[in-house]
Amino acid sequence: ASSSGETVTAPMAGTILKVQVEVGASVNKGDVVVVMEAMKMEYTLEADRDGRVEEVRIQAGQQVALGEVLVRVVDV
Repeated sequence: ASSSGETVTAPMAGTILKVQVEVGASVNKGDVVVVMEAMKMEYTLEADRDGRVEEVRIQAGQQVALGEVLVRVVDV
């Protein structure tokens, strides 16, 4: 999983399979927020901290690039 503080980013180019959260949702550190596929493998991306989802920039089926911001989590 690739995340740093406020943002969850794509660890590599791939396709979003599932978005597990929506704007306004509360998340805890370690909660799965996005499932993506890259290089024929499935990756689960987790929240790096407790907070509230402020922004979801992607949707299922979307192609993403390395380092692209997928979800933003802020303190509550």
